Amino acid sequence: MTLYCGDCFELLEQVPDGSVDLVLTDPPYGIHVQYEKGGKKYKCEWDNIDGYTQWTMRWLRIVREKLRDNGVMYFFHNNMETIADLLYCIRNGSGLDFTLLSFITWEKPNVLSIRWKNRKPESQTAPRVWFNTCEYILHFVKTAGDKTGLEQIYSNPECFKPIKDWYKGELKRLGITRKDIERKYGEATGRKPYMVSRHYFTDSQFELPAQDVWEQVYEPLGFSKTYKELHREYEQLRREYKQLRYYHKADREHSNVWRYPIVPANKRLHPTQKPVELLERIIAVSCPPGGVVLDPFMGSGSTGAAARNTGRKFIGIECNRGYFDAAQSRLLHG
Repeated sequence: MTLYCGDCFELLEQVPDGSVDLVLTDPPYGIHVQYEKGGKKYKCEWDNIDGYTQWTMRWLRIVREKLRDNGVMYFFHNNMETIADLLYCIRNGSGLDFTLLSFITWEKPNVLSIRWKNRKPESQTAPRVWFNTCEYILHFVKTAGDKTGLEQIYSNPECFKPIKDWYKGELKRLGITRKDIERKYGEATGRKPYMVSRHYFTDSQFELPAQDVWEQVYEPLGFSKTYKELHREYEQLRREYKQLRYYHKADREHSNVWRYPIVPANKRLHPTQKPVELLERIIAVSCPPGGVVLDPFMGSGSTGAAARNTGRKFIGIECNRGYFDAAQSRLLHG
């Protein structure tokens, strides 16, 4: 576990590029937040940031470089207008090359609306907006265009390239074409040659022929490898390419609406502290066991606690000395 106290824009330079599996963070929202503690009202001054959209784009660019090519990012927000601005910037000329995969709604059942409902009727002056009893979690992957990682293996011309090159060399050596294989496939199996034309040894949806097809079609045509030899090579490459996929281990309640109570005020180390159970869920789904989780806005260390509890490594950065000390005590000595 690695903890830094200071400005994340400076300290992120100490994190090697391409070393992080998951960025999971609750950054400032760029709004004037007020909270109550011990009967007194306070303002979260850290949340009031000039040029908030540009500031967010700046840290997003940095953390993107820290992610592995198959890295994943989640960050919290609760202001829909600001979220719309951020998504517009990410998609239009920011150079960030993130793909938004999911927009998660976190419903908080124990928030302000309960106080409102318990007020006396004469004091219930109706607000002009509905109470917001939820926050949002934005889920991104680093590489644009591929939402599952499957395409990165089976539709990437570079994947399984040694096998594809061998296959093309065999066609040339034998003086045959794919049409000859399609004809032989039809004769041997009695089926239309769809698999030959669309899947076997192709770049778009790569597959190997099944053993019976290999022995009935390809070996009689003179291909030099046995099915066992070809499949051994395929399995070795498949294990390597599997590491390129996005890690995503779906849980039993796999939807984008979540219901978790907020941390009670008397148990918070930070006014916007997130439930550890919620963070554990994200980490378990999106970070491989033993992987690295980065939180550049660590606060009181809830993401670090979730990473520790789920057996992942953690890098946390916090600029406020008071919150950093609380996080350090919680994570290293708690």
